[in-house]
Amino acid sequence: MSDPRDERDRNAFWQQMLAGEHPSLRRGRAVMRMLSPTADNRCRLCCVGFDGFTAPALRLAGFRPWRRNPHICEQCETVLAKERGGAEIEIAMLYADVRGSTELAARIGPTEFAALMQRFFRVATHVFAATDAVVDKMVGDEVIGIFPPGISGSDYRRLAVKAGLALLRATGHDDPAGPWLSIGVGVHTGRTFVGSIGVEDGNYQFAALGDPMNFCARLVAAAKGGEMVISSAVWGDASTGMAAERRSLRLKGYADLIDAYVVKLAG
Repeated sequence: MSDPRDERDRNAFWQQMLAGEHPSLRRGRAVMRMLSPTADNRCRLCCVGFDGFTAPALRLAGFRPWRRNPHICEQCETVLAKERGGAEIEIAMLYADVRGSTELAARIGPTEFAALMQRFFRVATHVFAATDAVVDKMVGDEVIGIFPPGISGSDYRRLAVKAGLALLRATGHDDPAGPWLSIGVGVHTGRTFVGSIGVEDGNYQFAALGDPMNFCARLVAAAKGGEMVISSAVWGDASTGMAAERRSLRLKGYADLIDAYVVKLAG
């Protein structure tokens, strides 16, 4: 049986890390700023520099950008992965998946479909990096990005919507000729368990779990090609300057109708 004190300590660790407020981060940032005084691009957690004249030596020491979020260094990711557990924290999340992927795969064949998905994943990786998201998953015909405030900043809900718009544009949904890949997007926010999840003596991964993630999965399922369905929990903070259709939806697994806002690019 685990010691409750250990659980509390792990929870406090994750709360502080995900908010960017852990004491070790505050101490380490001063050191990293001295080690990379000329850097313009830094790890959002420890502040190590990814550019500047000391960057090559720091990369050799393991302070390279993390593939799932190039604004975080691999050393910080290693610390998070080793510290088992997590914490409940308010985040935003984005789901995007391909419309009609079964029919598309049958029509164009497996090799061409794989190449198309690879292109989609490259585009999504670029969009997530540009909007300070962490790649949660890229699997099958779906991508998931999460926006923890300690990494994405206090404007994390707006960034999730910005990422959704960027994904729609990058797949050609504002092109009069039509998209090169038809996708739907769902954006939501909520209190979610975020942490290092896996099996003892096995593989662990940084991931997010909880009902808000499930809810967002239902939102994206309700999106037609070229649509971003935004929950009312996000809309109030991120709706500035956007036109949207208010839509009542009945989502699988949820008894009540929910209000959502649907944004569609003009092609």
